[in-house]
Amino acid sequence: MKCHTEVAILKMKNVKKGIYVLLYANFLIYSLLYVLGKLAGRHPLLSWQAALLYASCMIVLGVYAILWQQILKRLPLSVAYANRTVTVLFGMIWGALLFEEAITWNMILGAAIIMCGVVLLVKRHE
Repeated sequence: MKCHTEVAILKMKNVKKGIYVLLYANFLIYSLLYVLGKLAGRHPLLSWQAALLYASCMIVLGVYAILWQQILKRLPLSVAYANRTVTVLFGMIWGALLFEEAITWNMILGAAIIMCGVVLLVKRHE
């Protein structure tokens, strides 16, 4: 039988995992702003298509802001904000999947260096 301390530690670890899942899901949502913006840029500024895409940006930004506030209640700002650099990866993936943009070795190396920095910061926080 586990003691109360062990149960509490296990619950804390699960909460931390959950907050990081929410953090990265929120950044994935945030990265959609760039996709919507790029799509909007393909239409004349005052067209209904551009207006619809810009309105979608506002909705996505609102969802992101609400989730961001919930995340900041559970993580230090420095850790949460440093993890935001993961949007670089999402941008590369969206660009390749949706806009047929090339991913170069330099981009991969740069993204890997960024992710190493994020891992170091998160490990230090734990």
